Amino acid sequence: TCTCTDQHIYSPLEPLQSSMKFTSFSAAALAAALLSGSTHAGFPDEDDSRLSLQLTRKLSNNDQKGKHNDNDNTIDLIVKYKNEEGHTFADSFDKNGKGRVISQKRHTETITAKINDMDKLKKDPNIEYVELDVERHAFPNMRGYEVVAGKGGRRLSEETPYGIDMVNPDSPTPRLQQGSTSIKVCVVDTGYDNDHIDLPELDPNTGGFSPYEGQSWSNDGHGHGTHCAGIIGAIGGNRKGVTSLNPDPNKLDFFTSKGLRDSGHGTLSGVLSAVQKCVDSGAKTISMSLGGGGLSNITNDQFSGHYGNDGVLIMAAAGNEGTSDYNYPASYASVMSVAAVNNHGVSTNFSQYNDQVEIAGPGILVNSTWPGNKYALMSGTSAATPHVAGVAALVWSHFPQCSNKQIREALLQSAQDLGPVGCDEKNGYGQLS
Repeated sequence: TCTCTDQHIYSPLEPLQSSMKFTSFSAAALAAALLSGSTHAGFPDEDDSRLSLQLTRKLSNNDQKGKHNDNDNTIDLIVKYKNEEGHTFADSFDKNGKGRVISQKRHTETITAKINDMDKLKKDPNIEYVELDVERHAFPNMRGYEVVAGKGGRRLSEETPYGIDMVNPDSPTPRLQQGSTSIKVCVVDTGYDNDHIDLPELDPNTGGFSPYEGQSWSNDGHGHGTHCAGIIGAIGGNRKGVTSLNPDPNKLDFFTSKGLRDSGHGTLSGVLSAVQKCVDSGAKTISMSLGGGGLSNITNDQFSGHYGNDGVLIMAAAGNEGTSDYNYPASYASVMSVAAVNNHGVSTNFSQYNDQVEIAGPGILVNSTWPGNKYALMSGTSAATPHVAGVAALVWSHFPQCSNKQIREALLQSAQDLGPVGCDEKNGYGQLS
């Protein structure tokens, strides 16, 4: 049964004491949630590890498969050390004598060591965790195809994708516009087509990050990341392609981290480095439409820290297998797990369903930007997730004084209930609206 009501506990809403009026997003509920100053009593900070460990499932052999280097019988490991003694000890096992930093603040690095060295590292009192550097991947897009601008019967004028109208309708009241405060949003994915005519041009030196040698963040050889970015911030009012949830590039601060290579695959260490760089850049909202592997203590610690200490709100795709299995990173307690619905608000048959799903967004044939000044219709929880991240940034731009927990609560309280009354495993608290 759905247990998310046990983890998401709300304070009763106080009467609205402000003359500020919202024109959308279930105005009364969302504005009241923010202006009353209510916070989550149930979203964990220090207890995030304890709650997430309740989600532990038996990992398959594929889940535990790390990067193995057949030529010298070594394997890539992620190490979290407790102190400098542990740092030095971990480096001593690396084949080059020094690990690759993931986060100095969080004492994590990647080393390439002999397979049988893993147990030695785990037994050292100065080492907190040792894990395999497992593969991560972009969730597959379901029934998608490319649409070249101006061809294939597509209108030359700018289009408002149906998902925008679902989560920020312009009727019966005007659509909510961006606020006066620019909120930084980070997309962790396969990269960003920085030359796309319908996307904000980011600073080539400071606009993004890639942890992979020979893989530039400003080039998206896959397309997945560019599609997600367009849902959040494609330029509006330019009579080109599509608009987005945050159409004014002067009121949106974008950052992109290439957590996955152009192939659509990457490593856990690459994703962790990418997320850390998002936080270091000042991002308040992070969108991740990726997954793979099982529960990781190192990842859980890092994301819990970003949520509890850094004030960052992270969203991740629930997954496209259509099962009740927990996908990670979506199923960590510090991350919002996003399911997908169609244009009628009906759950899709591919969307994961479990007690960690919090909210649902549009995820069937969503039109957005694609590398090479193209556009594409894509389906999946990958498309649903940036809708939630985009709305979070939009709401936050009106309430910059609010915490990530308050924004999270507001999104859930203003969601349109679907299916059984209250929280359910398919849609969480309902459709983003």
